[in-house]
Amino acid sequence: MSDKDKPKYFNFEERQRQKARARQRDLDRVARGEISAMDLQRESMHFRNLRRDKVAIFRCKKTGEFVMASFERETGPKDEDKS
Repeated sequence: MSDKDKPKYFNFEERQRQKARARQRDLDRVARGEISAMDLQRESMHFRNLRRDKVAIFRCKKTGEFVMASFERETGPKDEDKS
């Protein structure tokens, strides 16, 4: 069995080096002004398409639907100047 026929295994050290290179590349992009830190964070978010204002708490045994809790800030009418 030659080297190219051997099964490939996950190499933790190589993965650490890849992540370190990616972090350095990101820092360089921010330093050069190509991207803001906020935009970089948004770009790196794995769950960027999920709703952040609602979270499933548990699943209803009767219906099988998720019971959601809202973390949306309540905004009321702004106080108008009372002169």
